Amino acid sequence: MKTCLSFVAALLACACSGHTPVPESWTPQKPAPVGNKVAPEQPDAVIVERLTRAAGEGMPALNEAGQGMLLDLARGLGCPCEGESRNLAGCISAGDACPRAPFAARAILRALGRGEQPKKIAPRLLERFGPVEPEKVDLSRAPCRGEPSAPATLVVISDFQCPYCALGRKLVEDLQERAGAKLRVCFLNWPLVKIHPLAMGAASAAVAAQNQGKFWPMHDLMFDNRANLERDDLLGHARELGLDMARFEKDLDSAKVAARVELDIKEARRLRMRGTPSFLINGRRYTDPKAPEDFMDWIEEAAALKCQDARTPECQNATMEKAAGD
Repeated sequence: MKTCLSFVAALLACACSGHTPVPESWTPQKPAPVGNKVAPEQPDAVIVERLTRAAGEGMPALNEAGQGMLLDLARGLGCPCEGESRNLAGCISAGDACPRAPFAARAILRALGRGEQPKKIAPRLLERFGPVEPEKVDLSRAPCRGEPSAPATLVVISDFQCPYCALGRKLVEDLQERAGAKLRVCFLNWPLVKIHPLAMGAASAAVAAQNQGKFWPMHDLMFDNRANLERDDLLGHARELGLDMARFEKDLDSAKVAARVELDIKEARRLRMRGTPSFLINGRRYTDPKAPEDFMDWIEEAAALKCQDARTPECQNATMEKAAGD
């Protein structure tokens, strides 16, 4: 399973093209002042050790060049904590960082371990940990799996005829299995009709099935039969699911359902998505490699933030388990 998912992640590095937004800029952070003085910085070796320790187990060992890049990136990224003026290196080496900071260190170490260069890593760090406000995604019409109270909401923007979206579906299913109650998954249609002529009909079929409470079974059938999305195929899927066929056919051809799909398309464009599949987690565009471990870091970060309120039973249990293991 792990090898298969690694292959899926490699293929998902590609995507069906939509449009590309202007890349974000990267501005290194200056040393943060404390009172009227500049905060003293620990020796490089100490900072590297503390960044690595904060990132947790399973991180790659870096050579001297990699450690230099780690330091540059950690000094260039502001500490992702509310009201914090230090850079990431400063807040982690001081030992009083917020729950997000270790995940920023983890993201840097994972990327460097894959051999990525800082100029590629830095904009992703800014997207995820920078001061940019998360997007408010309109999910009022979207089909969702999982509890609304889940700490992480993954929005999948997809096209039923897109080969990479079919792979993305497998990845998302694996994430749901791994994350359990921590994850809620919601779906937005983005049929790229210029390259996928059957995608609009499939999106309409998904909405028509949603009108009868069967979006996810139709979603699964269409991805399992991605080469069979002609009208007769869609009607066959509806029969297999036991849908009211008169209602399904009426909805499939209705202006109301077409308008509903168009609302999803407009939302995807407003969110500046690059193509399909695209993902957002808690309103932030997911720009890391599409590998399960990277997604799980985002999900665990969301859970850690929710658990700042340790009064909830699940957080109390997690805190006690951690204490027992220390």
